[in-house]
Amino acid sequence: MSITKQSYTDLKEYWDFQRKIEYNKEKLQDMVKEMQGRVYNQMGMMSEKELFDSLWTKLPQEAYENPPSTYIPENETYRFEWEGEPNKQKQLPLHKKGRPVVLRARKKIDEILPYMDGDHINHPDDK
Repeated sequence: MSITKQSYTDLKEYWDFQRKIEYNKEKLQDMVKEMQGRVYNQMGMMSEKELFDSLWTKLPQEAYENPPSTYIPENETYRFEWEGEPNKQKQLPLHKKGRPVVLRARKKIDEILPYMDGDHINHPDDK
């Protein structure tokens, strides 16, 4: 059973929030799969279900991310009747890629030393 157009029109905020919850659950499940075999508690290695349940109960609603407009839930209950099957590869990026960080020194130490006066640097451009 999926969400009908009429039901979505009548209960838009409700269905949007349910899909938001589902998106965050799927995203967390994917992260847990990546961590499988690496997380331990007092009893030993945590199972995938234990780890998911532990993390999900601690995740506040304020931390939920909004699903992208292309998101289609795996659970058919939260799919719109006009949506097709989910494409997992395109939907849930685990890591957002940013710009590479390049560190550059402003001045070489040899260029700064002549202007040093104790802990203060007296630059020739400063007057």
